[in-house]
Amino acid sequence: MGDRSNFYQHVQDRARELHEHIDKLKMSKLDATSLEAAVNQCFAGISNLTTEVRNCAPDSASHDQRKYNEAIQGLNDHLQKVRSEIAPRRKFAFRSAPKKMPAVSPSKAPDEAPIAKSSSQSTDGSVQLSDLESAGVGDVSATSSFINLCKKFCVVPVPTQVGDGVMLADIDRCVLKIDVPSRSLTTKSVHSSVIVAGPVNGAAHVTRLAGSVLIVSCQQLRMHDCRNCDVYLQCSSNPMIEHCAEVRFAPLQEFVGLGVPEGNQKNMWDQVNDFNWLKTGHSPNWSVLNIACRFGADGWNTIQSLTEGDPVDAVLDAFGIS
Repeated sequence: MGDRSNFYQHVQDRARELHEHIDKLKMSKLDATSLEAAVNQCFAGISNLTTEVRNCAPDSASHDQRKYNEAIQGLNDHLQKVRSEIAPRRKFAFRSAPKKMPAVSPSKAPDEAPIAKSSSQSTDGSVQLSDLESAGVGDVSATSSFINLCKKFCVVPVPTQVGDGVMLADIDRCVLKIDVPSRSLTTKSVHSSVIVAGPVNGAAHVTRLAGSVLIVSCQQLRMHDCRNCDVYLQCSSNPMIEHCAEVRFAPLQEFVGLGVPEGNQKNMWDQVNDFNWLKTGHSPNWSVLNIACRFGADGWNTIQSLTEGDPVDAVLDAFGIS
């Protein structure tokens, strides 16, 4: 864009287009998988507009910059609201109603609890459908769920159908491996743990990850309310963060061998869009993990050597999790 007036008009036009696309989702007759892809396209559009605004910030007047920020935040809020409205409304809960871990005190671990059944087998429980809807999961009947785990090593088995999604919730001091292809990954309230997942052929939605390490290969990564975590990433689109702090990114090492998502080989691990930082300059909420602090083959071999039921302290120590 050559001058301020042209760019201002461009942002207005693009924001209007995105708003119309989001509104069309409410009238869509798409199946759950296609609908999720449409939502992801809207997120990508907002992400691209965010990048444009940030790149032009040095040449934008302060009042224009404020309007751009308000427009982008409005689009993001609108998409979140519409996504919640169009999510499936079938009754949903997990069997066995496990006791939930305190969300603000990860040092207080809950009693060990069994892995929850696949959501398609659930009856009564404490995790509601709204938990999945707010994280962007479309077809909850095709999501295998693992809830309320403490001090465990688990290899998440193959989903009930090829391409199904996986949800992890209320996890404390665990090492979890999901090394089979999945449609989506959703994590909520994971503390002091190591999560390995991929390839995820759709979006990885990560909410309230704290003091943990995430090793993931995915098409899209969205992080919300995350603190003090390392992310080793293979991602074919701009990672997006919101209300996050002290998130450190590094490229996924080849020796991990998770593979790449379907249809794309590029890795945009360090091209992060922060919805809470649209100013010029680098966001203070994320950084590139120092090479000297990244785990090596020895740390990965520590994970590979574990079997079900083994203590996880050695792995957590290897990844600097106290």
